[in-house]
Amino acid sequence: MPLSLAGLEAHPGRYLGPMLVSLTLESLQTGIVINQSLTFWERAERELAVVRALVSFVTIVAFFQSTLRFYAAWRVFVYDFGNWIESVLFIWADKMQSTTTVLMAAPVQAFLIWRCWTLFNRNYFVLISLGTLLVAQLVSSTVVTVQTFGSHFGVVPQSEVDAGPLPKVPISPTFVLSLSCSAVLDILVTGILLAFLARSKQSVTSSRFRRILRRLTVLIWEAALPPCVCAVLTVLTYLTLVDKNYWDLTFQAILGKLYVISLFVTLNGRAELQNGPAPGFSTNRISNLLWSSPIRVDIPTDIEHGGVSTRNTQADDASAVDTPTDPGRAAATSGKAS
Repeated sequence: MPLSLAGLEAHPGRYLGPMLVSLTLESLQTGIVINQSLTFWERAERELAVVRALVSFVTIVAFFQSTLRFYAAWRVFVYDFGNWIESVLFIWADKMQSTTTVLMAAPVQAFLIWRCWTLFNRNYFVLISLGTLLVAQLVSSTVVTVQTFGSHFGVVPQSEVDAGPLPKVPISPTFVLSLSCSAVLDILVTGILLAFLARSKQSVTSSRFRRILRRLTVLIWEAALPPCVCAVLTVLTYLTLVDKNYWDLTFQAILGKLYVISLFVTLNGRAELQNGPAPGFSTNRISNLLWSSPIRVDIPTDIEHGGVSTRNTQADDASAVDTPTDPGRAAATSGKAS
């Protein structure tokens, strides 16, 4: 943005404040990523190799982004302390923001797209529609990075300030497109997963199974809502504040790690469902009901017992919901039989 030295000295909080806030938030996010990562790797042997590779990649990128942010902050507040011109000059570490964000967001979104495609019986319309948004996001983010490295961000010389009012910063349609694709994709994926669970819940009569579906619904909201809201706020703040201050950069800085945290919430949450079943109910592979294969619920209504219809719910995988077995009762039964 066009910025004069006088304006910077008069309102330093508008330009240096966002860096401090984003650095603090990213530090908290890094701690969450470390904690969630340790939880994941404690039982990572049960995950597919592609999932482990995905987690490794986004975690490395998240730590790399944190390193860049600390380096940029060190340059402003330590190395070039008191130098107003250098404090707002974007260096290569700042200009890589769009690239690091998409490197964290795109793999997570691709993972969720694959899950949606699986839930819809490998419907290629779903795959192509969501995949197009993902590709558009990748291409536009790459273009934004190239444009950013070719632009100069800094203080406008005083001679230009004296010549007249500073020009307004034009809105970058490419940057808006990259953020909009991300937000729309998040909304669609979240809507598809929630609609699938809502449809499944209507056909299930087991109270225990309903509780698990409710927990999965909460899990989806916990994972999908923060990055989706942040992406929307990033677009709105960019459109309204790009010519006034640097506060729109705060939401851009924390967006990528929210996707990484979202992935960990999803993976660790389904592991919690698998390892912590409701009392008297086995969930040997219950996490796979949502994340591996679609649920098919068959409800025959032609069996009548005293005028009351008997319903049976059955998933595609018979091992998804097992009947709990009491070892003591089984031994007693075996003794009676003998």
